[in-house]
Amino acid sequence: YINVKLKNMFKLYAMRHAKSSWDFQDLDDHDRPLNKRGVNSAKLICEFFIKKKLKFDLVYCSSSKRTMQTLNILSEKISFKKIIKKKALYHASENEIIHVLKQTGDNYKTLLLINHEPSMSELINRICLKENSDQFENLKRKFPTAAVAEVNFNFNDWEKLAKVKGKLISFIKPKDLQVSKE
Repeated sequence: YINVKLKNMFKLYAMRHAKSSWDFQDLDDHDRPLNKRGVNSAKLICEFFIKKKLKFDLVYCSSSKRTMQTLNILSEKISFKKIIKKKALYHASENEIIHVLKQTGDNYKTLLLINHEPSMSELINRICLKENSDQFENLKRKFPTAAVAEVNFNFNDWEKLAKVKGKLISFIKPKDLQVSKE
């Protein structure tokens, strides 16, 4: 992997939905909403995205209520060029997610994926170079709610995803942002 800023650098921001509520035991898992902590965490991540001046060409979002609410909180302050809500992402395996991402046109260079565990950590483990970085070790231990993994790829076609490994650039957790006030 060559860590050079190229015009063709593709980026994936893989975000787990914010914390959901378990207050309504009779609700189907797909329909569980965010709790108050989840709303606050999603707002922290939104502010982080704004501070870093991140722009997303395309958002893939699971159709569950908690992923859609996470996206809606981000959408209050960030405009997205295109959003694709996919029921197929709900409880998808990393292979199924890779299949979806590989269909993405090469005109979309920066993607945001909002989805669920355990598929998020499995996805990152599958598509990233194995490194001995603190961030990678943190991610392997736990992918908390509303956390975001930034992965850069040195390719110019999403079809190469999983064949060409990416580099984990950052792993941001809402708890980190509360402590540092980043």
